[in-house]
Amino acid sequence: MDRLKNYSIPFKGLKEGKHLFNYEIGEGFFELFEQPLIEKGDINAEVELNKSSALLTLTFKIGGNVETSCDNCLEALTLPVENESLMYIKFGEEYNEPTEEIIVLPHDEHEINVAQLIYEFICVALPIRHVHPEDENGNVTCDADMLDQLDNYLVEEDSDEEQDDDMDPRWAALKNLLDKSSK
Repeated sequence: MDRLKNYSIPFKGLKEGKHLFNYEIGEGFFELFEQPLIEKGDINAEVELNKSSALLTLTFKIGGNVETSCDNCLEALTLPVENESLMYIKFGEEYNEPTEEIIVLPHDEHEINVAQLIYEFICVALPIRHVHPEDENGNVTCDADMLDQLDNYLVEEDSDEEQDDDMDPRWAALKNLLDKSSK
């Protein structure tokens, strides 16, 4: 928990206006989280805090690269990460997150830890599928040996006719009724 302290922004003593905080995100950052989606990366996170009397506005600008595994061939893959996000910090009786963009902190809080927010913004910036890009000719650049191995274990799906042969006769009769009613 002490290592998360490096990502705390003490806002009580700051004057109203804009304040800039920079964080270099590397392997040690991702180790702070249980079962991280990412284990390695080289990312710069810039957090701009705009303090006013009733509200804090945090603007996150995140950019860099993360290392992950390719979903197709399991080889190492470097993916670019870019994200700009905005968070509003209000003050109330107790901690609350009424929306994805708003956090309510108790009035007696004097700092906010941005580590979890930075981690979430990095994860959101990743594509859904992590795959090697195609080369200039449109060919897959994944590890060919691994793709060949995967093809050996590929299970062919049964055709509709083969599935019908394996079907319980009661279900087959119901399927025939459906087929007749849709015509």
